[in-house]
Amino acid sequence: KIGTIRPSRNYQLTFNIRPTGAPAHWRSVLHFTTGGNHGRKGTRIPGIWFFSRTTRLHIRSGRAGNHNDGCDPAQQLARHRTTRVKVRVAGGQMKVWYNGRLVCRSNNYRSPTYDSRPAKVYVGDPWYHNGQGTVSKLVYQKLR
Repeated sequence: KIGTIRPSRNYQLTFNIRPTGAPAHWRSVLHFTTGGNHGRKGTRIPGIWFFSRTTRLHIRSGRAGNHNDGCDPAQQLARHRTTRVKVRVAGGQMKVWYNGRLVCRSNNYRSPTYDSRPAKVYVGDPWYHNGQGTVSKLVYQKLR
């Protein structure tokens, strides 16, 4: 755990990531939660993992009717290279950019869910093995 934030229904998250490996099993990158791994409001606001044996990101953020919805960009991230990632939930959509290029969009976010309690911020969460690599320049911004 690296800290806490006050979550927002609409937000923008930006960070740099530099993967160095792609081991087996889901690997945690970032996880914002008001308590627990999944299954209820506030548990993935957002949560980001690597798919097993890849550097492809699995990005989840709860919404009405599905606390585990999200976007899964098709591209793998280059190993040993830094990628600037931006995740934005606003205006009824989730959008994901890599280095300024839109790589994923979901129109399911007319009613994103969140919990107004403080959320714990993990770089590598306690429920999954950590991803291999580094995360830096992490910024969470509330949006209207």
